[in-house]
Amino acid sequence: MIYMKCFAFLIALVTTTLFAIDDGSPGIEQRDIEALRDWINTKRQVTVKERGGNLSVSGEVRAELQSTNEKKNGIKQRGSGGTVKNTAIRAWDVEVNLMLDYRTDRTWATIKLEFDNNAGTTTGSFDRISLERAFLGGRIVNADTYTMDIEIGRRNFGYTFDSKIEFGSFMDGILYKYDQAFDVAGDFYFHGGPFLIDENIDEYGYVGEIGLLNLGRTGLYTKLSAIYWGNKSRNTTAEQRVFRFLPIQWIWGYKFVPKPIDKVVTVYSAALYNPRARGTKVSNNRRQAWAWYAGFSIGELRKQWDWSFDLSYQWVQMQAIPDFDGSGIGRGNSAKVGLYTERDKGTVRALTAGEGVGAGNYKGVAAELLYLLTNNITIYQAWRQSVNQDSSIKPTFSYKQYEFEIIYGF
Repeated sequence: MIYMKCFAFLIALVTTTLFAIDDGSPGIEQRDIEALRDWINTKRQVTVKERGGNLSVSGEVRAELQSTNEKKNGIKQRGSGGTVKNTAIRAWDVEVNLMLDYRTDRTWATIKLEFDNNAGTTTGSFDRISLERAFLGGRIVNADTYTMDIEIGRRNFGYTFDSKIEFGSFMDGILYKYDQAFDVAGDFYFHGGPFLIDENIDEYGYVGEIGLLNLGRTGLYTKLSAIYWGNKSRNTTAEQRVFRFLPIQWIWGYKFVPKPIDKVVTVYSAALYNPRARGTKVSNNRRQAWAWYAGFSIGELRKQWDWSFDLSYQWVQMQAIPDFDGSGIGRGNSAKVGLYTERDKGTVRALTAGEGVGAGNYKGVAAELLYLLTNNITIYQAWRQSVNQDSSIKPTFSYKQYEFEIIYGF
């Protein structure tokens, strides 16, 4: 009925416009448009307050510099004279992140849009927009000591699951969350669910993480996670190998506040194993399925003048994690060569011995320092460097990168 009234109103409005007589009175540009706006206000617009929820808008403006030195088989890769075209030694970026969150007592929705563009008069870009996060959720059980939630949509795996070396890709799927507090044992949780890999062949993966935080109220914590990257038949053996991964990761950590520095300190270590790894020509016919990392962090950012520092050592074999899911130091890989195929996700030519790169076969150090200059401005610096974990598996890489960012949050 509302749509019929709206349609009739618009017909009358158009008719009045076509046969209007200029008598000096307010015309369509003022009187009738104001009447239409008033009608829309009463029939269509509902404020956030009237809906009973809370809407928050936040964002970040970033100015970034990445200075990178990368060599492959001893040959320079980036910048002038490098073998990979359109890559810079010193890359300047301009980035904006816009976040919107809406929440009621038992439902919520969140959105994050990333605008990440290259800087420069001739090298600058203006159209790099990514929908990094878009999911909705609801609480299905809200008991005294435990809760159950369901969320559906898109997120980065690292937004929910913990790792220094994996969970760098996106989860388009359904997430189930169970959280329970125990008086003595600590805080237990399970987060996991299915996600879409390839809709063209109806392929799905599965991810889950269980954890026990503040174990025995001592500050100890442990997390066990696994992610299964599907098992659908593909056009070639190389394409099948691209997704033949089931990384299982176990983290142990200890969080405490030592009196001399009066800052939160976290010491952590983790081991990862991919039981689906097989010896191939790319890996010199050897299984390269293991990875581990260890490190510590000091401090948290809460108010002006706060700082935090994180230092980790990472050791990752060639077949431990898939090309597209790495989040660690990596090897630079400016040419974006996959492990089993010329590009990741198995879309082009298969590779042989001495050609595969991917996200593994490296060992190195990563350090991050953040300083909250004001309540809005954060200074971020990072140093990463790595070499081959197994120097007998070619190509040989050396990689170093310094990153500097000024971040304004609002």
